Parts: sequence; structure tokens; C-alpha cells
Amino acid sequence: MNIEKLAKHLKEFTIDEIEIIAECDCKTELERLLNSNKILFENGFYKYNDKPKAGENYEIFSPQKNKHLKISIEDAKDYFMKNYVKKYCKFETYRNYNAIFNFNILPFLNCYYLHEIDIESIKELFKICEVRRLKPRRIKNTMALLNQLIKYFQHLGVIDRTCVYQVKKVQDKNRFGI
Repeated sequence: MNIEKLAKHLKEFTIDEIEIIAECDCKTELERLLNSNKILFENGFYKYNDKPKAGENYEIFSPQKNKHLKISIEDAKDYFMKNYVKKYCKFETYRNYNAIFNFNILPFLNCYYLHEIDIESIKELFKICEVRRLKPRRIKNTMALLNQLIKYFQHLGVIDRTCVYQVKKVQDKNRFGI
């Protein structure tokens, strides 16, 4: 049983009471909690300390503080690859993402900062991919990866959520004639 959660729930208790409830020897866990100042011992009772330690400061962060950070596409790619792809994807995926960034995205968007990317620059990249005669699946993967990068930094609050797009397969049933 988690003694810390139990102590937080009880607020005030004796060692006998917590051992009866937890049905185990709690002395070592109580010592650890005492040393970390999570519980206090006063007047024969253990008390859960729900007050923050002196010297702890809190601050509220909002995306507006980070609004004008100038992060290059290459730096954004490196951060994304290191902190997301490397941790959560297989090595093969990491390698494919790296190739897509290096050959399809960076050569054409390297002149932009991350916060400057908008729908027009994305449409431009799409046209460049078509002119280079990339296969439709490679174009889709390129656009989806760029979308993933943008959403990652939007989620972190580094850039605004103004640039939003989807990558969809257009079929004959979706086309309209004049």
C-alpha cells in the first residue's frame, strides 16, 4: 500500500493506526517521508505536510511568453527528433523521418523560422514536391511529418495554433466537375 497516499488522506495519525490500516510495517517508509518533509511529527502524531517547502516558487506559463521565439526549422527538427521520435518510435521510423526532413522539408523551408510557417508556405512545399515528381505516398508522408512537427510545437506552446491543416487522399468521389 502507498503510505504517502494514505498519510495524505488521513492528515493526522499515529504509527499504530497506519500500520493497522496498511497491514504492514511502515517505519522505514515513514522515516523516508519524514526526511523528505512530506510528513511531520508533532505531539505524538504524524501529520501530512501539504504546505510547499519554503523557497519554492510557482509561476504561470502561457504560450504568449514564447510567442516570438525564433526557432529555425533545423533546430525544431533536431529537438523533435531527439525528444519525441527517438523516445517513442522505432529506429526504422527515426531513419525515415530523418530522410524526409533532410531531403524534402529542410531544403525548401530552411529560410523560415518555425513561427513563420503558414498555409501558403505549406502549399508552396506541396507544389515543389509535385514538381520534383515525388510519388504520392512520399508527398503524403512529407506533408504529414511537417504537420506532426507543427502540432508538436503547438502542443508545447512554442508557436500559435493558427497553422492547421490535414493531409487527405483525394479520390474520384471527392472531385467535383464543372
